[in-house]
Amino acid sequence: MTQAEGDAMGLSPVQIQALLFAAYTRSDVATVGNFAGAIGTTHVTAVKIINGLVRKGLVSKAQKPEDRRVTLLNLTPEGKVIVSQLNHWGHSLEEALGSIPDEALADFEIGLSAIISAMQQRGQLVVAEPCLGCMHFQPNTGEAVTPHFCGLIQQYLTHEASLQECPEHTPIEV
Repeated sequence: MTQAEGDAMGLSPVQIQALLFAAYTRSDVATVGNFAGAIGTTHVTAVKIINGLVRKGLVSKAQKPEDRRVTLLNLTPEGKVIVSQLNHWGHSLEEALGSIPDEALADFEIGLSAIISAMQQRGQLVVAEPCLGCMHFQPNTGEAVTPHFCGLIQQYLTHEASLQECPEHTPIEV
């Protein structure tokens, strides 16, 4: 389903994943390496995917100022337009799930959660989350422009940055 929807936009599903990664991941951690981890592939494969999007004019790459070995990903204006059009991507799956009874969906959700948890523990799946609930997040400790602090990267963050996904998110253990 996602292949057919992506074909209509001239993109593969993995290219769409890359665009969504660049759009919704905090800019300082939207790297090729983190993208590779997010989709469970090698760095070389991730570079090929990103380079295809660079050629299409949808993504730009820049070296991270603090570490020139790290490549940061940014959407171009054209890439932002495509992302804004992706609101209905995957909608076919949502529609299919909508026809399943709630009890069956609840059982499915439990099973899917168990699979995701097992894959995370094995290091086969990276789940990125926003800052809230992360052990490194210190809310409202800074100034008005950058009110939040991330202890992992030792930087203050804007509120908007704290709402973006971070592949380094480490849940607070209860």
